[in-house]
Amino acid sequence: MFNQILVAVDLSTEKVTKKLCQTANDMAEKYQGEITLMTVIPDYGMPIVASFFPEDAQKKLRLEVQEKLQALAKIHFKVPTSIQLKQGKPRKVILKTIEEQKPDLVMIGCRLKNSENAQAFLGATGTAVSDRASCSVMIVR
Repeated sequence: MFNQILVAVDLSTEKVTKKLCQTANDMAEKYQGEITLMTVIPDYGMPIVASFFPEDAQKKLRLEVQEKLQALAKIHFKVPTSIQLKQGKPRKVILKTIEEQKPDLVMIGCRLKNSENAQAFLGATGTAVSDRASCSVMIVR
């Protein structure tokens, strides 16, 4: 049923990411699926912004995030797992990846907001992906 699972993580939310990875591994084991673990790092947006950073800043960031993804995969996944590191706006990159790879299921985490109605609302990424994805989406809290 869910042979190809795309798991999009936000490495800044450790608690949600851990629960998301555990849930994804359980789903993949149940359906003998494979996982693509991905994260999206921000880009500069405009060339002028890039000029304020050292030339190798993006390279260092990519290496550091790649290492974190590999460690995460090693800790949490017992099923075949590939890793992807992409750059841009998370919702746009996730939706584009869904179009390209056509997974059976996309799993993303949702951190709780600090407001009275926090349980009722998703963030921008969760809303966009669940609304526009061409496959099933599971949002893990």
